[in-house]
Amino acid sequence: MKSKKLLVLLMTAALSPISPAFAGDIDDLKQEIAKMRADYEQRIQQLEQRLSEAEATTQAVADEVATAPEAPAPVASANSSNTFNPAISMVLNGSFNQYQNHADDYALDGFNVQGEGGLDSEGFSLGESELTVSSNIDQLFYGQATLAVHDHDDETELEVEEAFIETLGLGNGFTVRAGRYFAPIGYLNERHAHAWNFADAPLIYRGLFGNQLSTDGVKLSYLLPTDYMFEVGTSVGNGDSYPGSGDHSGIGDWLVYAKTGGDIGIESSWQAGISHWRSSPDDRSYSSGHSHGDEEESSALFNGDTDITNLSLVYKWAPNGNFRQENLTLIGEFMYLHDDGNISHGSDEFANYDGKQYGGYLEGIYQFNPQWRSGLRYDWLGSKHRASDDELLADAGLEGGRSHPQRTSAMVEYLPSEFSRIRAQINHDQSYSDDDWQMILQYTVSLGAHGAHQY
Repeated sequence: MKSKKLLVLLMTAALSPISPAFAGDIDDLKQEIAKMRADYEQRIQQLEQRLSEAEATTQAVADEVATAPEAPAPVASANSSNTFNPAISMVLNGSFNQYQNHADDYALDGFNVQGEGGLDSEGFSLGESELTVSSNIDQLFYGQATLAVHDHDDETELEVEEAFIETLGLGNGFTVRAGRYFAPIGYLNERHAHAWNFADAPLIYRGLFGNQLSTDGVKLSYLLPTDYMFEVGTSVGNGDSYPGSGDHSGIGDWLVYAKTGGDIGIESSWQAGISHWRSSPDDRSYSSGHSHGDEEESSALFNGDTDITNLSLVYKWAPNGNFRQENLTLIGEFMYLHDDGNISHGSDEFANYDGKQYGGYLEGIYQFNPQWRSGLRYDWLGSKHRASDDELLADAGLEGGRSHPQRTSAMVEYLPSEFSRIRAQINHDQSYSDDDWQMILQYTVSLGAHGAHQY
């Protein structure tokens, strides 16, 4: 019993000096923790103060920007950039043409084919190659000129296809163009031949315009400030191109148009247009008339009013909006011409005349990868002519109208790059009495800087 008490006393004596030491360490830890807490609280307060100051500064800058006047757009200096150096490009557009019928016998029932509306020469052909020069003239105007080289009637011709100036930054959605340009009638007319989806023009363009309608004049367009693209415009010209060709006093032709379009989601877009063209030619000549017996080939003259109305619709689709990889384009146009006047031949033949010509085309183009495209096109024509002397219709090359010319075309093309194209096209042409199978092989290459094409 005594031994147990002695053991307890010894343990108590041994442990008694350690307890004060532990007590001192705990107090030091408490003080250090309290000091760290105070330091953190001070740092948090400093960070909160800096955040408040940054927010106040940011708001002040935002308010200053919102109230600051809009800075004028910088004007590039002709001496410090290439803005006013002309862009020069050349498009070579050769072809090989093979027809079942003779090219010189080509005709469109009920239409007088003018200008370049006939078939290209059989065999190898230069086609239509273009040289384009374009540039900003100064801060107010842009200029462009296009020279076309092509074969016509077994001769190589050089002509000024377009040469115009156009305003830059006129403001409020207005643009003015003056000079020679393709009339803004329809969808295809304003596009150069190398930008067509097929190697030749639709039948209705051949029959009414001899492929394309151009004018020397002034065009005014206005882009409305709407969610959808909506453009209206008018054009006045000299009326020298068929079917406006003839004598005029002052303005020879005028045109009004409207077009609108927009997006359907991210994959689809569309554009629709309507236009109306009018001319009042004196002595418009119908060439390539017919001879009577042993007489020489005769022609007739038209005097009166000519009106053309056009409707067009375009739809484009590309998966996920990536037009370069894969896309589909559908195009449709319809035109209606009305002649009201008289036809004369010589001084002793005269007939009242009321003529109607109409037609259109539908085409679909599918690009199934970046280097291959294929397409189908169907176009058709119709006409209805009335004259007090039917013989004069033959003199004007307008006899017929009993059949309805039509044509089906298929094409496939290889695109090695955005600067070159090789195309093969087959036409089944039923434009006149004998059906014609036509084959066209075409290459198109672009040399130099070439601007983007329209929608």
